[in-house]
Amino acid sequence: MRADARNLFKTGQFQPDGLTNTAMKRDEQGFTQKADRQTFRGGAGWDSDVGDPSVRQEFAERMRNLRMELARGLDRPTLAPEGTRKHEMTYNWYEPGAKLGRHLDEHHEETKGVKGWQVPTRRSVTWLVYLNEGWEEQEGGALRCFPRSDGERSQEVQVGSHEGNLQVGWVDGRDPVFLDCLSRPSGGAALYKLASNAKGTKERQILSARDFDVPAQPIEFARFLRPEARETFAQISTSRLDPRFASAGAAPAGIKAADFDCSDERTILDVTPAAGTLVLFDSVSLPHLVREVTGKRQRIAATGWFHEDSQFVLEV
Repeated sequence: MRADARNLFKTGQFQPDGLTNTAMKRDEQGFTQKADRQTFRGGAGWDSDVGDPSVRQEFAERMRNLRMELARGLDRPTLAPEGTRKHEMTYNWYEPGAKLGRHLDEHHEETKGVKGWQVPTRRSVTWLVYLNEGWEEQEGGALRCFPRSDGERSQEVQVGSHEGNLQVGWVDGRDPVFLDCLSRPSGGAALYKLASNAKGTKERQILSARDFDVPAQPIEFARFLRPEARETFAQISTSRLDPRFASAGAAPAGIKAADFDCSDERTILDVTPAAGTLVLFDSVSLPHLVREVTGKRQRIAATGWFHEDSQFVLEV
């Protein structure tokens, strides 16, 4: 696969693909080959006949088997069926000096406006397989993740989503906060966590002061919370920490410094991109970035996302 990626790069099949500020046009954001990630996904695509399609299809079959295992093990049944956009696959390429800012791979549909409800699936599990033989820590390019440690996170609640409602933050340092936009009698949205009732079963505990309409980005959910919840609420994606959550007035150049500010993170985990390493994580709840490649060679990986079905699809 490493040879396939190198051949595709030599034949011009990669394109600069940095973090997109969704309020701006891609061609206005100044992505470059030297400073930003490049991907093979654009143009020809993983299933095309360029390069070595046989090696990519063999790898795709292995990843399909992994997707089936995750559907069972994570109790995410809609990961399993084949269908429209159930699996994204690509190669990533970083030149020396390139990096990628702090971000999430998926956000709640409602935070994207109407277009968030026009696709049948959404990213559920992110995966990476590194292709860098003999990569050393001092060469940089580590995947830096910001997880909640086992001691911090509530053990009884699955992160990422609950009954299709995606997570947008944490409260009390340990409990996931979910956004419900579809089931409220008011027709509005509510923020909630799961708490044990007198019978020991989990039920929703509403944290928002009242139901609300989700505004356009940038969004600060704390202002909709009750005062006691607001004090300990931590939003996962904000305009300071994720270009995809910024307004048109916040240019990427003004965001990049904050993308790499880790001073207020509880836990930091770096993964060296050594060949053969498989990384899996929840696409909704784990912020991450790619540190600058400081060595003299390229950082290469196969990457992708397994998709679950969306709660609702808006017909247009």
